[in-house]
Amino acid sequence: MASEQEVRVLVAQLQQAEAEARAYEQQMEVISFTINEIENAITAVEALSKPKVGKETLIPIGASSFVYGSIPQTKRVIIGLGADVSAEVDVTHAVSYLNDRKKKLTDMQGQFAARLNQIGSQIYALQAKLQEYQSQSQAAR
Repeated sequence: MASEQEVRVLVAQLQQAEAEARAYEQQMEVISFTINEIENAITAVEALSKPKVGKETLIPIGASSFVYGSIPQTKRVIIGLGADVSAEVDVTHAVSYLNDRKKKLTDMQGQFAARLNQIGSQIYALQAKLQEYQSQSQAAR
């Protein structure tokens, strides 16, 4: 039979694992949002590079919303590099850069999912052990 101290340690470990799992889930949500944002940017850059200069077109502004505008030039775009730094680059480089960012985030998402799976297994094992201790305690009464 487990001592009260052992049960407290297991409960603390369970709470820590659950908190870590929540943190990974939140990070994965942020990554998913960012991947979606990058995909939208790639679509917009590619779409806006096709019309002729000066042609009126619909410009995506997010949330499935658009504004009318004319394209002053279609060969260069400004992309965010991070830390509030942006750079003007040609369309091909912009799409390549955005695809690279998307791949890194997708890889990170996979790593987080694997870690979350490990934590889930730990949580399951801790819960099983606590359940076993509870059953032993009730049987001893």
